[in-house]
Amino acid sequence: MNITSVVVAASLMGIAAPGVANMAIQPMLAQKRANNLGTAEALAVTYAAANEGQDELKGELPEECTRENIGSRSYEVSCEVGEGQFIQTATRSFRLSVESPTYTNPEREFAWEAPPQYSHVECLSTDPWGVMWYNAHLKAGGLGQCIPAAAWNRNRYFASNPDDWLWDLSDHGYGRHPDY
Repeated sequence: MNITSVVVAASLMGIAAPGVANMAIQPMLAQKRANNLGTAEALAVTYAAANEGQDELKGELPEECTRENIGSRSYEVSCEVGEGQFIQTATRSFRLSVESPTYTNPEREFAWEAPPQYSHVECLSTDPWGVMWYNAHLKAGGLGQCIPAAAWNRNRYFASNPDDWLWDLSDHGYGRHPDY
């Protein structure tokens, strides 16, 4: 080997060595970030799962985590694990149990007038009273309003709650509802 070849080879190695060294350690850096992300994710998911649907917040908030109230009994928990270039954050949302409404209709004032007659068609489960779109669809076909689920049969009528009715079903033909 001549001296020129050695000098050229050494120069190329000097230029390439930092890049090669940097490429060599990237898998180890990625593994450290992945471990930190896994830990942060586990903390966030565990805390969110423990509180999802509960009446009130339960359990200690891990020291790596913060919790933010985002309204309507909903929260966001963010957990951060690692230092420097290895910091990884995972965020999860959860909601406490939904408070049941206390709506009553003692005056029996309904949003819609009872139809004079119904068609033979039952209302769909996606539009149980037909007021969103189904009655308009039936009307376009020359049919009357659909029969709401609460009026499909005697058992459903007596199992229904008059507070949930959109119009007065008391004259539908099954007799007076006990809660009316």
